[in-house]
Amino acid sequence: MTILVPFEYFNERMSDKPYTVYMVNEDNPNKSGYIQGYWECTHCGEGTQFRFFDDSRFPYYQAKCPKCRKDFLAKDDTDWED
Repeated sequence: MTILVPFEYFNERMSDKPYTVYMVNEDNPNKSGYIQGYWECTHCGEGTQFRFFDDSRFPYYQAKCPKCRKDFLAKDDTDWED
């Protein structure tokens, strides 16, 4: 079961306004050890900001779309060698 907890995130380098980020299976936005980014739902295509704390299946993260409510796998495709 995947639980989403929304919170308002503000990063002055990226935006002049806060925006919603969904924490996955965690309710403390100040907890360390996370990866945050933008992923699109593989079912409906809705793009969402997520914050994942469980990296046991890296590079895949269990996510849930806040729009269609279906679970999907978000893949971290960051090229760490750049």
